[in-house]
Formats: sequence, structure tokens, C-alpha cells
Amino acid sequence: MKTFNRAVLSALALMLMFGVNVAQAASLDDNDAEGRLVNVRVVEVSDGRISVITREGVEHVIAVCQINTQVKRGKQYVNSKDLRVDDVVTIVLDEEKPVKFAKNIEVREMVAENHP
Repeated sequence: MKTFNRAVLSALALMLMFGVNVAQAASLDDNDAEGRLVNVRVVEVSDGRISVITREGVEHVIAVCQINTQVKRGKQYVNSKDLRVDDVVTIVLDEEKPVKFAKNIEVREMVAENHP
């Protein structure tokens, strides 16, 4: 009987730990529930799309358009082709579209680090 009780308690503890991890992952990564992906890193740039990766390691493919997507680098608006790999960006998605489509992209300005 003791072995059965331990097995049940162990199973419950595992289920509880798994449930907490799933809830944490959902709350950390679901930036786009608000229609935004905040501080994601660009890993690929092409004519019609970009690929970004979150801090948690989740990759998103985002459609971009030279006409309808506004890209802001600092105080200046630039072309979507001017995005570079390793840029850290915040993306506002167009929630009207059935695919992830970038309405606005803002590139975070990186401060140059001084290396000795």
C-alpha cells in the first residue's frame, strides 16, 4: 500500500511540475498574443519575409512588404531590405491578415561596447 501511495504522489508531483513549466513557457513566449514580438533577433532576411527568434529559442517567420511594412532604425524610416541578421527588433503584427505579417518594425539601437 505504501508503494502505491508513493507512486501516486510521485505521479502527481510530476504532473504539477510539468503543468507549471507549460504555463511559464506560454506566458514567456506568447508576445504575439498582443500582436507584438518584442526584442526578437533577426536570423534571416529575404525579399518577402524575415525569420526571427525569441529569447526562449522559438522561431517565427514574418511576412514583410516593401510598401506596407514600415521599418524604423533610430529616428529614420528605412526599407525592409535594410534589416540585417542579428538586428534586435520589435515587430507589430497586422492582426487583420491570416498570416504573421509585419505592419511596423522598429530596430533597437545597439550601444557600442568598449573592449580593452
